[in-house]
Amino acid sequence: MLDVAVKYKEELKNKMCSIWFKDKYKYYNFDTYYEVYEPDNKSWNRHEFASLDSNGNVIGFIKYNIDRQTYSCSGFAAINFTENKATFGIDMGTVLSDIFEKFKFNKLSFSVVIGNPIEKSYDKVISRFGGRIVGVFKKDTKLIDGDFYDVKHYEIFREDYLKSKKEKLDEK
Repeated sequence: MLDVAVKYKEELKNKMCSIWFKDKYKYYNFDTYYEVYEPDNKSWNRHEFASLDSNGNVIGFIKYNIDRQTYSCSGFAAINFTENKATFGIDMGTVLSDIFEKFKFNKLSFSVVIGNPIEKSYDKVISRFGGRIVGVFKKDTKLIDGDFYDVKHYEIFREDYLKSKKEKLDEK
């Protein structure tokens, strides 16, 4: 279940700090630098959500940035603090659906560090909803392990998302 992140400020702040310098989470940070998480207290430039389990416990965090001039989204980021992949996956699907169906944004662009375990899932989502891999930037980011990594860039347009979703419904 999703809720606005600002309501879980302290818990998210603690969870985010607890992953600093942990190899498992190096791909999420996308950098060698960390700072204390501060939720955005308005929704004009960014949407931020806490992913909650059935008991209301924070299991993850999902966010994206908004460009109001082009009515597009970028900087999609998601982190699961638990092994509850089912609930978190449903929440990620809800966010994707909301971007194009509820809020009617024109485009979503985002990237992933190659080697991140979520990369294969992102490739499937892009393929399923008519998006595309824009390209790969070689040695584009340095992570906390001191190594440089390639970064893959994606985009999905609303019209392609809706067309793909309609085609899937028509197949049933």
